[in-house]
Amino acid sequence: MASSLVGFAVYGFANNEPSTIGYVSVVGVLGACLAVVRRQVLPDWLVKGLVVIAIGHLCGGLIRVGESVLYNTDPGWQVLQYDHIFHASASAFGVAVLWTLASPNIHGRSLALAMSALGALGFGALNEFVEFVATLAHSGSHVGGYMNTGWDFVANTFGVLVGASLLSLRSPGKQGPTD
Repeated sequence: MASSLVGFAVYGFANNEPSTIGYVSVVGVLGACLAVVRRQVLPDWLVKGLVVIAIGHLCGGLIRVGESVLYNTDPGWQVLQYDHIFHASASAFGVAVLWTLASPNIHGRSLALAMSALGALGFGALNEFVEFVATLAHSGSHVGGYMNTGWDFVANTFGVLVGASLLSLRSPGKQGPTD
């Protein structure tokens, strides 16, 4: 993952992308925070998924498509905009990360799942705050606006519901996805 961060930083600076520091910093800080708070090795499927999510985030904000960035592209139907697909996917993985970290410490499967889902929604809201601040800081951030925020919340909620639903389908005797 470190090589991807370095590669995208070089790419962003070489192409004068104004959001390079922000995107690379967010991925680096989130990765470092996860490394600090986890108490066990994460399952391979989750680590691989998080790497794909991190690279997808860097691509979305730094790869130019026409006059904008990948985040703002869609195949002609706004609900399938890269940004919305990314928000939903990241939120689904957010539930899985929180479930993996918290479920061994929370008594009751349903409570652990609810806490994980609510935590992922909270991270989505925090992300919207960061997007808002980035928009205020410089207009080159490619984020912001009422419709963007609304669609992001819809996508986050959809992703959390999918992630929580998939986790709930696991055998009731299993506490976490690492079992």
